[in-house]
Amino acid sequence: MNHYYHLTPEERAVIMIEHHKGQSIRSISRFLKRSASTISRELSRNQATTSQSYCASSAAQQYSQRRKSSKKPIKIIQGNPLYEKIKHWLTDENWSPVQIAGNLKKQYPNQSEMHVSHETIYSYIYAHPKGELKKIMIQSLRRAKSKRGPRGSKNSNYHSIQPSEEQLIANRPAEINERILEGHWEGDLIAGSKNQSCVGTLVERTTGYLILCKMQSKSVLDVRTGFEANMKSLPNFLRLSMTYDRGSEMAQHPIMSKNLDMKIYFADPHSPWQRGSNENINGLIRQYLPKGTDLSPYSQNDLDKIARKLNTRPRKRFDFDTPQELIEPILAKHIRAVALGT
Repeated sequence: MNHYYHLTPEERAVIMIEHHKGQSIRSISRFLKRSASTISRELSRNQATTSQSYCASSAAQQYSQRRKSSKKPIKIIQGNPLYEKIKHWLTDENWSPVQIAGNLKKQYPNQSEMHVSHETIYSYIYAHPKGELKKIMIQSLRRAKSKRGPRGSKNSNYHSIQPSEEQLIANRPAEINERILEGHWEGDLIAGSKNQSCVGTLVERTTGYLILCKMQSKSVLDVRTGFEANMKSLPNFLRLSMTYDRGSEMAQHPIMSKNLDMKIYFADPHSPWQRGSNENINGLIRQYLPKGTDLSPYSQNDLDKIARKLNTRPRKRFDFDTPQELIEPILAKHIRAVALGT
């Protein structure tokens, strides 16, 4: 995609000098490595008012005036009626910017000064000076994100993982895909109220065995250490791989992989079915950790009790055996093998 860049003062000075020398438009465009149409527009649109000659300083002034007049006037000003309506509906009624924008047009159909798009409301909230009011406004939004922008953009809270070729789920070995061997896990986070707290979930693909991990926060460091603390308690043969989505909380996956001596694979974007075991168990977990609940008060001991309840629940998938019943003989077999080996 080509990008247009406005002429600089130095380029305007060159245009003035070369034009006064009698150089052609195409000659000037080649010298500046600009298109001929850019030079032609600049000369025709910015002629000096006192003569037909081109003046760089006069052209810069005209350009600056046009830029100022092209900007739309600011509608949302702290204290004006539009601001007060938006603030009330956002912070008191918890309406979304889309709902606010739509209702403004409905309530004030003939007052254009009370019409504003939802994008303008978002921009105002995030461009608002730092302080308690900005914090309240952002917390009133459903996602309550401190930044806004498309996923993966510089202005977004969310930067998706870019895995290497060997970490793509398409290159995961058949023994994992077909659930032949134990020790391969699916991981995820379940979020608490206003996305301010979370719990890590790990499900063993062959047995359905669940581990819940206490997380101090959603920071990359806390997520890594939370998963590591729980997985280090597993024997090595049950710690072979983890498959995760591309959430930014896994940004320290190379460190985790090294510390646990475990491979990490990443599912394709927007493909939750590729981690079906984890998606299914998250639905069961919500019986104990409902959506909208603050998860920070739950200790690791509390989470272990919830995991124990789910691990001892019969599953139709396993002919009504429980994950606990399936993993115990695997552990016992490993213990016997180690004992015989020593």
